[in-house]
Amino acid sequence: MKWEDSLINIKGVGPKRKEALEKHGIKTIGDLLSFYPRKYIDRNVLGSTDNIYEESEVSIKAQVLNKGRVQRIRGNLSIFTLSLLWEDKKIAAVFFNQPYLKNTLHEYQEYYFYGKIKTAGAMMKIMNPQFVSVNNPGSFFELTPVYSHISGIPNNTIPKILTQIFSDDLEIADHLPESIRRSENLLDLKAALKAIHFPKRADEVLRGIERLKFNEALKINMGIMSNSWGKKVSDIIITSFEGINILMNNLPYELTKSQRAVIDDMIADIKSGQVMNRLVQGDVGSGKTIIAIIAACLMAQNGYQTAYMAPTEILAQQHGRNFKELLVNMGISVEVVTGSIKAKEKKEILDRVAKGAVSIIIGTHALIQESLEYYNLGMVITDEQHRFGVKQRSQLSLKGNLPHTMVMSATPIPRTLSLILYGDLSVSYIDELPKGRKPIKTYCYDEASLHKIVAFLEDEMIKGRQTFVICPFIEASEEMEEVRDTETVYNELKKKMNPKYQIGCLHGRLKNDDKESIIKAFNQGEIDCLVATSIIEVGIDVPNVSAMVILSADRFGLSQLHQLRGRVGRGKHQSYCFLVTNSKSKETLSRMKVIVNNSSGKKIADEDFRLRGPGDYFGFKQHGLPKLGLLNPMEELTLIKNTKIIADMIFQSNEKEMMNFRNEVLQSFYQDIDEVSFT
Repeated sequence: MKWEDSLINIKGVGPKRKEALEKHGIKTIGDLLSFYPRKYIDRNVLGSTDNIYEESEVSIKAQVLNKGRVQRIRGNLSIFTLSLLWEDKKIAAVFFNQPYLKNTLHEYQEYYFYGKIKTAGAMMKIMNPQFVSVNNPGSFFELTPVYSHISGIPNNTIPKILTQIFSDDLEIADHLPESIRRSENLLDLKAALKAIHFPKRADEVLRGIERLKFNEALKINMGIMSNSWGKKVSDIIITSFEGINILMNNLPYELTKSQRAVIDDMIADIKSGQVMNRLVQGDVGSGKTIIAIIAACLMAQNGYQTAYMAPTEILAQQHGRNFKELLVNMGISVEVVTGSIKAKEKKEILDRVAKGAVSIIIGTHALIQESLEYYNLGMVITDEQHRFGVKQRSQLSLKGNLPHTMVMSATPIPRTLSLILYGDLSVSYIDELPKGRKPIKTYCYDEASLHKIVAFLEDEMIKGRQTFVICPFIEASEEMEEVRDTETVYNELKKKMNPKYQIGCLHGRLKNDDKESIIKAFNQGEIDCLVATSIIEVGIDVPNVSAMVILSADRFGLSQLHQLRGRVGRGKHQSYCFLVTNSKSKETLSRMKVIVNNSSGKKIADEDFRLRGPGDYFGFKQHGLPKLGLLNPMEELTLIKNTKIIADMIFQSNEKEMMNFRNEVLQSFYQDIDEVSFT
C-alpha cells in the first residue's frame, strides 16, 4: 500500500464513502494520513471533587447508586439518568438516546466514567460519559484521537480505515535527508504519522507533531525561496539617478524620513548589481504610491519599462491618474491595461508596450497574460501582494529578463506571517504618516445610535466634507436579516438625509463603466455620501472625506476594518470612523475595542492574527500558499527561522541526496499552488 494509492481498494470505503471523502479533499492514502486528529482524549488523569470546574472534561471513578430512570422527551428522544457516588459526593450521569444502558450499568458496581462536568445548582452532572468497568479497563486509558466530522462518514470509520492502512504493508518514502533528520532529532515520516494517529502516550504525539510541523515549515520556506534562488545577478544597468531628484524636488509635498529611507534602500539594491526583491510595507495613507512612482521614473529614464500590478481595476485606474499627474512634465508614457477596456484600444496599447513606446504599464491580472509582451521590462511592482499569490508574482517576473521586484503592502502583516509570505524579500518600513495628518477618532455604537451618527454625517457635509457608509452585503439576505446591505441602506439614507445631498451606491456587481462613473463623481465632489461594500478598501483616495460609518462591523476582520478606516483621514481636517454593531458578544466587543484604541496597523494585525489564526488571515487557499495543517506561524517563529536556514543550506548543496530532496519538495509545493484558484 502506497501514499498515492486510491482509497477505493480499502475495506469499508465504497462508492458513497469515497465520494464523501473526496468532497473533503481526501482522495488517496496520503490524503487520509494527512487528515490529522483535531484533538486527543486523555482519560489518564482522574479528576477530584476538590478540584473540578464547569465544562471540564475528566475521568472519574464512581459507584452506581441506583438503576436509573429513563425519561421520554418526544418521539424517539430519551434521557437516561442515574446517580453515582464519586469520592464523597453524589453526581448524576446523564445519557442521551441510550435507554438500553439501564440494563448495562449495574447497581453498586464501580466504573470509570469520562465526560464533561456541568452544574445545576448544588447538583453536579457528567454529560453523556464514556465508561468502562474498573475490573476490565482495556484500552480505556490510552490516548484516543478525535477527528473532524465528515458528512456521510460515521465517526468510527476514519480510525478503522487508518488501522487497516497501518496493519497492511504500508510504504512511505521519507525524502528528508538522513543527515538533517539526525541533526534535528526527528522521527522518520512513517513513525511520525503512526505517533499522530495511534499514540500510546502524549510525548509520542508531540514527537510526531514536531516532525510534521518541520515538514510544513521547510516546504513553505523552500517554495518561497525558489522564486529568487539562482536569480541574483541583474542584467539591468542603471547609470542615471539625476531624474528622480528632479521629480522629488518638484513634488507638491515634502517626503517623510521613512519614505526617503525606502528610496535609499531601493537605490542601494539597484547599485549592488543584484536583482532587487524588496517589500515596502507601510500603514494606510503612509505614502507608498510615490515610492512606486519614483522607482518607475528611475527605470524609465534609464530605458526600462515598469509593470505595476494592482488587485482591482478601481485601484489600477486611480494609480493611472496619480502616475500621469506627477509624471506629466517628465516625458514618461503611462498606460492602464485592465480586462474591461475595449479590444481595439487594448490592442493598440499592447502594440505600443511591445515596441517600447510605453514606459509604465499599470493594470490588474491582465499584466500576466501571454498576449502582453514587454519591450524591456526592468521592474515589477505588485500592490497589496497578498491578494495575488506566490505563483502570480512569479508569472509577472518571468515576463522580463529577471526584472527588479518591489512589493507594496498597506495590510499590516504579523512578523511571523511575513516570514512565510515574503520569506525571499528584503523589507523596508514606512512607519510615519505625511505631515499634517491627524489621527482618526474612532467610536463603537449599536444601531440605536444610528440616527445620531447620520446627523453627524450631515453636519460634516454642511462643512463641505464627504462621507462613506460601508455595508458587508450588496443586498438583503433572508438567512442573515441583521446584516446590513448597500441597497437597503442607500434607500434608507435617501429618505432620511436632506435631499440637497447627493448619495451614491458602489458595489462589485455594477458594470465597470458605472463603477468608474461613480468613483469619478465622488473624486470630483459631486457625490456627498457614498454607500459601498468593502470594494473601496483599496483604490479610493479622496482627501475631502472626513467620516466613515461601518455597519455590521462585526462581519469584518480587524485588519480589514483598519484598511477601510484608512480611506478617511487623508486630508488635513479631523476625521472620524464609527463602528456600528448590534452584537452583544464579549469577543466581538473586545475586537471592536482593538480598533477604537489603536491606530497602529502592526498592533491590530497581531491581534487579528491571534484571533483568526493563519488559515483565515489571508485565506491561504486563495492566495497561493499550501494549506497549513499543524503549523501555527504565530507560535512557531523559532521553527520558521530554523527551517529557513536549513532551506538555504539545501539550495546551496550539490549533494545528490539534497538535490533530489529539493526537487521533490518544490514539485509538491508548486503542485499545491497549481490547484489554487486565485481571486
